[in-house]
Amino acid sequence: MAPALGKRKRRDQITDLESSREAPADEDSTNLQALFRQHFESTFEPLPGSSAHPPLVHKLDTKATDEGIESDWDGFSEHGEEHAETVHHATSAPSKADVSKDEFRTFMSAKPPSSVTKIASTAKRKWPESPENDESSTDAANLKKDLALQRLLKESHLLDPQSSLSHSGKNRHKALDLRLQDMGSKTSVFAQQKMPLAQRRGITTKATEREEHRRREAQENGIILEKAAKSKKKSDAIRQRGIGAPSVGKFQRGMLKLSKKDVADIEGPKKSARRKR
Repeated sequence: MAPALGKRKRRDQITDLESSREAPADEDSTNLQALFRQHFESTFEPLPGSSAHPPLVHKLDTKATDEGIESDWDGFSEHGEEHAETVHHATSAPSKADVSKDEFRTFMSAKPPSSVTKIASTAKRKWPESPENDESSTDAANLKKDLALQRLLKESHLLDPQSSLSHSGKNRHKALDLRLQDMGSKTSVFAQQKMPLAQRRGITTKATEREEHRRREAQENGIILEKAAKSKKKSDAIRQRGIGAPSVGKFQRGMLKLSKKDVADIEGPKKSARRKR
């Protein structure tokens, strides 16, 4: 009989524990819903048809059992009454940012932004110039002026006293020809390949006389001109003959004509006969 009584006591304790655990679970679910509702109404406007609920105070129901089982639930912290905070978005206007016209145009344009705007913004900055940069800029300006003066002196004979400093017509073509020759052109644009020999000689003599006269006047006036280009002398190299042509003498009218010099070159030096004693 003793063991049967012990089992009944243990079953009674288990049923009491299960009933005590189910009751707080239902209360906790209702309390959580009420707490979420209160938090929602405190943040936004209260829902229609809802009455203000008093703040919930959670009490901890603890029941000490024979085996010393205790619950670890401490409950929610007590909060004071919270008033609903209303926000009207219609009255608040966004603050306008200060945007330049260039940035607004780039934003509204269909083209993607590039690095041109960065370059333009950096180009506006003026850095303090050092004395070395000033000297280099002055040297470059002086060199540019010297080149312009030298070009004007070279082309001064093409300018008429009544014309402007800019060339026009055939004088402009002649000035361009002179500039090309200064840059390294071997022949002039106006040089003709085929013309009578007397006419070619007259042109060359006239050009040399004109150049000598220009240099003489420059020397008298104290003007320094460029160095005269040395004319290359024709080499006395043997003229290359065509294929099948005779290497000695001249072939004229179907005959090969040999001069005394050609015959002497063919025979070579004469051998003197030794006298017999």
